[in-house]
Amino acid sequence: MRAVRRGFTLIEMMIAVVVSSIVVAGLYSIFNLQSRQFLYQDLQMEMHQNIRFATDVLSRSIRMAGYGTGGSVTGYHGSSTDDDTLPVIMSWDAQGDNDSDGITVVYADPSLRMNTEASIETCGTESLSFDLTILDHESKLGEYEAGELLLCSDYANLTGIESYLWVISSVSTSSGVVSVETNSGYSDYENVCGDSENLSPSMLCSKAHVMTFYIDADDSDGVGPGSADNPVLMMDMNLDWPSADDVPLVDNIEDVQLEYCINDGATEPTCDSDNPDNWDDDVSSGSEDSVWMVRMSIVGRSSRKDPQLLRTSKRPALANHDAATSTDHFYRQVLTTEVAVRNLRLQDNL
Repeated sequence: MRAVRRGFTLIEMMIAVVVSSIVVAGLYSIFNLQSRQFLYQDLQMEMHQNIRFATDVLSRSIRMAGYGTGGSVTGYHGSSTDDDTLPVIMSWDAQGDNDSDGITVVYADPSLRMNTEASIETCGTESLSFDLTILDHESKLGEYEAGELLLCSDYANLTGIESYLWVISSVSTSSGVVSVETNSGYSDYENVCGDSENLSPSMLCSKAHVMTFYIDADDSDGVGPGSADNPVLMMDMNLDWPSADDVPLVDNIEDVQLEYCINDGATEPTCDSDNPDNWDDDVSSGSEDSVWMVRMSIVGRSSRKDPQLLRTSKRPALANHDAATSTDHFYRQVLTTEVAVRNLRLQDNL
């Protein structure tokens, strides 16, 4: 007897196709949802890492501001027309691209401090001598290079600690002589150390760190890697920012806003977004120890837009910087932290 062979009916085929389509559509929806969630988490992690790194770099530099100084410095980086000294921590309001803030900090390298040799040098000197028989001065001098900055502080000055900046011309580790470019011509330096005066016979010196942090978001100037689509936190080492030798630190940092927290006699320091704009009258030179903290707010932006263009956001308002007027499809995170500037408050106890 021959076996009967029967196939699928058209209705059965249609039911199978419909069920399969529903299953595939469900699987695709789950896959698409998971892919979007993975992308979102990846962008969130990237923003989080960028903001934390930017905060860490800025915090460490701000925390060191004023170390080895009297709260201000004169000489190189000073002024040829103004007698005011340069504060060791100075914010620049709306100076960066897109009206972001910048900040300059000055401090001495803690590991390279040396005393000058007991000799009389005029204020217009072009060299400073160090005794190589003392401790490890010779090895420390080996860490200095031409073009770097030398910071020396006179702690014996009767009117208060005076700190001077020179540009190093050359270093001799055999004689202990550091040749420097003269500070003659800087009004702030000549105001505290005139041509007819002498430097202290013994000053405490070290390599100086003078760093300015700002955001580069302009690709039209041909300087720096930043653009409107890829804002970059930059570091300048010689106060000529923006310049080709500035160092890119962190990508996709869209905004940095800085506020000084001032000790005005209240129980807690007062943080004010308008205080100061370019180191204004509220925190003028000579009152640097009134700055107790710096509050910084950093906006990190995702490196890519939401591929589905479902996400809409805009740069938020921070401090005295208004929010953006238009929205886009980037993700954003904001981190605000306060950094104590202890070195400035220590000056009264030195």
